[in-house]
Amino acid sequence: MAQCQGLAPFFVAFMLSYLHRYHAGNFADVHKHLLLSRVLCALNRKPAPYCVIDTHAGEGVYDLRAEEAVKGGEAADGVARFLGLGDVPLLAQEYRAALGEGSYPGSPALARRLMRDVDRLVAVELHPATYETLRATMRGDARVHFHRRDAMEALVALVPPVEKRGVAVIDPAYEVKDEYRSVPAAVAKAHARWRGGVYFIWYPLLPEMRHEMLLESLEDAGFAEVVVSEWHRRAPDSGRGLYGSGVAVVNPPFRFADEAAELGAWLETAGFGGTHLLRRFGR
Repeated sequence: MAQCQGLAPFFVAFMLSYLHRYHAGNFADVHKHLLLSRVLCALNRKPAPYCVIDTHAGEGVYDLRAEEAVKGGEAADGVARFLGLGDVPLLAQEYRAALGEGSYPGSPALARRLMRDVDRLVAVELHPATYETLRATMRGDARVHFHRRDAMEALVALVPPVEKRGVAVIDPAYEVKDEYRSVPAAVAKAHARWRGGVYFIWYPLLPEMRHEMLLESLEDAGFAEVVVSEWHRRAPDSGRGLYGSGVAVVNPPFRFADEAAELGAWLETAGFGGTHLLRRFGR
């Protein structure tokens, strides 16, 4: 926790205050994990092993019947609504099969399910209690390795992995405003060390529109290709709080943009609620 030296204790506590168990299975999780499943399936098409580096691993699996999840009630408008859509297209079947009864798989649990025996997961989590829950949830799998350390420091330090192929999953809570700048900066540093990696970045859509700083920084970094998928549940100026979910993928797999567009179109027509927007940029 070297990055916290010299900081006031209350500020450190603020940095570590977010708990995803209140929000697990919401519409942003559905959007994020549908797209992550497509990245993992793309990596599975080649026989060579790969590594998944999850920089904000969280607890791994979330009990949707727990007091915190019930209090938030966000899964009702997310995974519950998704499960009520009926038959899902081929592109959504791996994600659908990963959903448990009364529980929701976070990014590391989804990755562990879709990975093969030869692949490896590096789960990074800084929050002390969350880290212990993560280890308990994911124990017993030799493919999973745990790090309790700062996410952005770990992203740069842990690449390139020995497998050479893989994806870094980066989805902070963005409680600290600087993360809209520090995330693309860390991705740029990691990319300089691991040019073959896929960088999967989630970000919230809030009325303050701070996500535009993140996207501008990614565009200014000069990556060869970035695919941006956004799910808008309502207009930005129609109220407070999260109005949508965004995913930016640096160095996306072949056909990822097409698959994201197809999934977005299906969610719109199937009645998930909201509008999907897709764009691409790069040099």
